[in-house]
Amino acid sequence: MEHLAASGGAPVSRNELFDSVWPGGEVSDDTLTKCIAELRKALGDSARESQIIETIPKLGFRLVPPVEPLADDRPSTETAEPPRGKWGGVRSARMLLVVAVLVIATLFTFPGARLWLSETGINWLLRTATVLSPHQLEPNPGIAVLPFVNLSGDPDNEYFSDGMSTEILNTLGRITSLPVIARSSSFQFKHQSGDIREIGRQLGVTHILEGSVRKINNSIRMTVHLIDVDSGAMVWSGAYQRELTDVFALQTEIAEEVVRNIEVILGSAKAPAPAGLPPVDYMSLRNTTNLQAYDLYLKGLQMYTSDRPALIEQSVGYFDRAIALDNDYADAWAAKGFALGVQGWAGSGSSRIPASVYPDAIAAFERALAIEPGHAFATGWLGVTLMENDFKWEEGMRLLEASVARNPNDAVLVSIYGFYMDLMHMEGAEELLNRAYRLDPFNVETIMNLAVRLSHEGRLLDAAVMMETALIQDPQGYAANYYSALFNIGLGRLDAAQKHIGKARLVANEVDLNLDVLEWLLASLRGEAPLPCETIWRRMQTEHLSIALHPNECSSEKNVVEVFDLAIRDRYPELRSALFGPKPPLMPESEWQRIRQITGVAQFQSTR
Repeated sequence: MEHLAASGGAPVSRNELFDSVWPGGEVSDDTLTKCIAELRKALGDSARESQIIETIPKLGFRLVPPVEPLADDRPSTETAEPPRGKWGGVRSARMLLVVAVLVIATLFTFPGARLWLSETGINWLLRTATVLSPHQLEPNPGIAVLPFVNLSGDPDNEYFSDGMSTEILNTLGRITSLPVIARSSSFQFKHQSGDIREIGRQLGVTHILEGSVRKINNSIRMTVHLIDVDSGAMVWSGAYQRELTDVFALQTEIAEEVVRNIEVILGSAKAPAPAGLPPVDYMSLRNTTNLQAYDLYLKGLQMYTSDRPALIEQSVGYFDRAIALDNDYADAWAAKGFALGVQGWAGSGSSRIPASVYPDAIAAFERALAIEPGHAFATGWLGVTLMENDFKWEEGMRLLEASVARNPNDAVLVSIYGFYMDLMHMEGAEELLNRAYRLDPFNVETIMNLAVRLSHEGRLLDAAVMMETALIQDPQGYAANYYSALFNIGLGRLDAAQKHIGKARLVANEVDLNLDVLEWLLASLRGEAPLPCETIWRRMQTEHLSIALHPNECSSEKNVVEVFDLAIRDRYPELRSALFGPKPPLMPESEWQRIRQITGVAQFQSTR
């Protein structure tokens, strides 16, 4: 693709493409033909009516759209004029970056796609996304809820309008069998003024719900529209004016109306009760009637979805205050459990030892389930935390399975379930990971889990590319930059890794051992300084360092056992990948068997 773009619209022969894309390699004409076909399919192009990649008989291929080079790694406010017709451009450069993600996502689904995924090709794709025409996913029956517009005149009420759209989205996800695009992806289009039909095609759904919220004193006014993506016609609309005390009933009413209208068009969309599980009447759940508690919950929710370490930690205080006002607020208990548990992950940016937060997270999830036994979110994350803290692999997987059955639209839990299935070498993992990514292609967790699978297959460049797409949503996000740095170090792209570490530093806590070790690794790889192994080991006693980052240069037969024992003591979640993988080279066999016994992995695998 880069070579075609560099030709300035002139034809490029097959031999030129062979020499530039596969220098020194033995590649058949059939391979090149398949690559061109896959690119065309991903871009919505065709050989007969080509408007992107044109075949010139006896000469080769040429890229039809005009290309304007951009400075490396710097965003441009200028956009090339796209061809007219079905490739009419989206108005926003940000939306065109979204296009790049969806193009990459589609290419990953083709077996031969990685043939063209060179580093320079991907860099070109990401830098020149404004040249690309909008990639259109095949539309599937489904719905996306765009963030509602805040019409209150007070920017501080943004959390409330966002929260209302999120709550309706979550309710839809529980009561309909249709795919509901997750918040991380639908919120990409916040403050966008593009054609609603184009947004729907970008997200690959048949229906869009949009609306506005006006919160004034103790009253709320909402207007919502359900749009058919294909025609752009309004299928249903509703206008509501209620007291704030009726906000929960209003959310339920809107969700029911949406499902009812979609049912008329598409047939039954009601979610069937999962087999073997008691039915839950989600429409009867109110969680809390305390408006102040609900307000605090929404503020905490906005914080813990931010990918900012400090805000994630602060969100716990908001959930605690909500619980203090209503001790039976199941959603607040579940959210508190998640906000605590996620601090045990290396990618969260927290320096807290996982063993210091997991017990409180488990208690919060269990409290949520005592209040609402069918709470899908609490069920799934309790399963995850029981595996990471108590090594209860069987029970944890059973809870995850039940959670995904209850709410198949929770993209992150679907992805986590797929991640664990992949880790444990179970069938169906790839399908779950891809389904989660389809539901939420901009969420750092769904991206990271898919990237990890790619890295396990030896496709480290592809994994790095996947992580880069997470930065389109939030270029300063901690987790996205942390994992991007990690993959780029593995590729030897040290300057790119340094850039990501620098971005993560901007939002990181003052003390961050994981970022420190990444920088020490860079210095060592550049020959600037040896690794400070003693310092790393000393700090590991009180700070969380992902064992995936423990340098091989600092390892010995004794040390590798000590690292694993420390990881078990402090309940490092990264331990799971090591436990279900091959024995580390320096680990004595007897010690390896001991570790697998005390973590329950040997027994779990013997029963599978």
